[in-house]
Amino acid sequence: MLHGMWAGAAVALALGATAATAATGVDEVYAPEQPVEPSVNASAYGECVQDAPYVVYDVTLVDPDGRATSDAVTLVFTKGALRHEVPLGTLGDDGRLAGRVLWPAAAVDSSGQGIDWPGWVQRGGDWVDVGEEDLGWTREGAAVTLDVNPEAAVAVSYPPSTPFCAVGPQGVVPIAAAAGDPPSLAATGTELVAPLMLGAGMLTGGLAFATARRRPKV
Repeated sequence: MLHGMWAGAAVALALGATAATAATGVDEVYAPEQPVEPSVNASAYGECVQDAPYVVYDVTLVDPDGRATSDAVTLVFTKGALRHEVPLGTLGDDGRLAGRVLWPAAAVDSSGQGIDWPGWVQRGGDWVDVGEEDLGWTREGAAVTLDVNPEAAVAVSYPPSTPFCAVGPQGVVPIAAAAGDPPSLAATGTELVAPLMLGAGMLTGGLAFATARRRPKV
């Protein structure tokens, strides 16, 4: 008797599942779980250290179902048709990679002091601003992503100079002057000499005139 009741219940369950599948087109009893696609949590910002520009980054891969096809992390700059990639390394066992890397085209000496910067080159002993050449385009208006396949966009700006940290060379010659146009005195500061001398002369003359007027008559 009990055996017959269990058999009847099993048949009823099977018939119910078949009816549900026929009505909805979905196997509600045996529908497999959908895998979770991997995603990336990332952040980054620009930083100046010893007159050198850096990108400080932190990236974590979220991949509960192990569907990611790579653990290599790349910092990517794009602007229109321009593209520059900076390999950063591979994710750790915890799926995270954090650190800092020099800005594209920047360089430091053995002590970590900045000696080269994007958008500036040395010509004839002078530093010349070459605009978007020499990866100068990465300094402004570029889109930046941290790519692990998938990728995540990050808001990164070229770090500004401060009184304690310069992110560009001193005494830069404008690109027009470097190309052969008359040099701009703004690069050397000598355009201030004439106004200063004129001002000093006017000040000296004014003091002499005031002294003469105050001198008592004999």
